[in-house]
Amino acid sequence: MTDTVVSVRMPTSLVKELKQLAVVNHFKDLSEEIRSVVRAKCIEYTEPSYTPELQKLREDLSIQLDIKKKQAHKQQLMQDLQKVMEQLKNEK
Repeated sequence: MTDTVVSVRMPTSLVKELKQLAVVNHFKDLSEEIRSVVRAKCIEYTEPSYTPELQKLREDLSIQLDIKKKQAHKQQLMQDLQKVMEQLKNEK
């Protein structure tokens, strides 16, 4: 893939804001932050099913599924522990 240089004029305040976002998002420079924003907007416009709200919903569902899996695993471990304790009691 070849890179093309694009020159864009924007207010100084917006540049400062984007530089701050670049630091927060762990990008090494402003160009990476701008590419990230452009990429996200392109996806948003080219894929009608993709919206920030839908992405957040997917993330929230994923978190909830992880929590449920951990709870189920913990419950199973507790049941197994109860069985072991009962077996130890019966051996006495």
